[in-house]
Amino acid sequence: MKDRLDRNHAALLLIDTQEKLFPYVENSCHVMQGIQKIVRGFQTLKMPIFVSEQYPQGLGETVASLKGILGEDQRYMVKTAFSCLDDQAMKKEILDLPVTQWVVIGIEAHVCVLQTVRDLLQVGKQVVVLNDAIGSRSVYDFSTAIAELRDFGARISSTETILFELLRDSKAAEFKEISQLIK
Repeated sequence: MKDRLDRNHAALLLIDTQEKLFPYVENSCHVMQGIQKIVRGFQTLKMPIFVSEQYPQGLGETVASLKGILGEDQRYMVKTAFSCLDDQAMKKEILDLPVTQWVVIGIEAHVCVLQTVRDLLQVGKQVVVLNDAIGSRSVYDFSTAIAELRDFGARISSTETILFELLRDSKAAEFKEISQLIK
């Protein structure tokens, strides 16, 4: 049984949502809505957000509308490896954190998301993948990735489920703001 997410031990990892590839993602509008919701939710809850960019010289930077939400202080970790943990600097930064639970979003589900999640699980982290905040260019690659991620031991969930799980109680100070995000 997987533990319930705990705000004190969880972080968000946004993988490679970049301008030259994102427009080709199947259902990109819905995927972007999910990504924006969870990013804003993590900001509201004052939880850490980490962003990777896969070879930005070729694939461009993180989508501009998303960069606007993330703000000027957001740091972007650049990589060429498909898995965030195959980049040694990123691996060190991720594993040195007191984070045991990772919520993973981004693209592409069947490449960078899948390989990063597998590696996080192999080093003993608990991973939740949000099926409404990840995508691939092909629905077949997306559905195969969901099945493989579940087979690896990742929990598959949705943005709304996770936001309320992190909130825990309607008496929480952030309840009203989180409720507005999901409307």
